[in-house]
Amino acid sequence: MSSLEPLGPAALVIRRTRIVLEGAVGVIVLAAAWTAVRRVWDVHLTVWALVAVGAIVFVGAWLWAGVDHRRWGWRLGEDLFEVQRGVIVRQTALVPRSRIQNVTTSAGPLQTRFGLVTLTVHTAGARTRNVSIEDLDVGHAEAIRRRLGLA
Repeated sequence: MSSLEPLGPAALVIRRTRIVLEGAVGVIVLAAAWTAVRRVWDVHLTVWALVAVGAIVFVGAWLWAGVDHRRWGWRLGEDLFEVQRGVIVRQTALVPRSRIQNVTTSAGPLQTRFGLVTLTVHTAGARTRNVSIEDLDVGHAEAIRRRLGLA
């Protein structure tokens, strides 16, 4: 059987872009909370401690996104559609091609900007769950649809 296809480099860019955007929102919320605590309880928090904690969390999330990106992979064989992911807990989803009923794609604004989609393989029956690949290149998603005869 062939090796797993990795996610493209744009997937890592979009994941790190999300981290930056979420970090910006976090800074605004943290600044508001810090101001409220200082006014209500007259507590003198050191702003540098908050900056240090925020920087550690940001760097950790940035590095985690890179590791997570490298751990995603997919393969469409003659009999199975396989998706692997997970950093600490490795998850493998195997979907028999005979159980695949439909393939859908969706894209948010950031995904559209970077030419990515979330591909979901819908299955027949309750025992086989749907499988999704986030931040997949549009070209790969269309190739999967064509190979499954669902384009």
